[in-house]
Amino acid sequence: MRKLSILVVLFSAILSAQNIKSSGTHFVDGVKDKKWSNTNGTDFTKASFSDFTGSCYVLLEVDATTLVSFKTFTKIKSGNLEIKLLDENEQTYFCCKTTKECEILKDITLEKGKKYRLYFTGKNAKGSYEVNFKNQS
Repeated sequence: MRKLSILVVLFSAILSAQNIKSSGTHFVDGVKDKKWSNTNGTDFTKASFSDFTGSCYVLLEVDATTLVSFKTFTKIKSGNLEIKLLDENEQTYFCCKTTKECEILKDITLEKGKKYRLYFTGKNAKGSYEVNFKNQS
């Protein structure tokens, strides 16, 4: 009986595991900011920059259609930054263009087989962004 309990716990952990695959950061036109720094993980992307002009994106795919919670926070000291989530058909799911701060809390259903991009476009931007994404099980 104890072995069965352990198997049930392991199976539950597998089912509730993050099923979002993220890859990036992909720069559309290179990065010219010498102080650019970014980190990507299985459930987040974040960057800091001192003079970001251009565009980049993080690619997101899901193993199964799932509800995903997004939490974004952007802090800009100068210039401006736009963050948006797009699918492969260019449909926008959220967008924030700011010269100061922006926070987005949104639950979005991502479909299996579709590719999504978290797109970042800066114009002389100094600051940082962080986007966390987590499937709702």
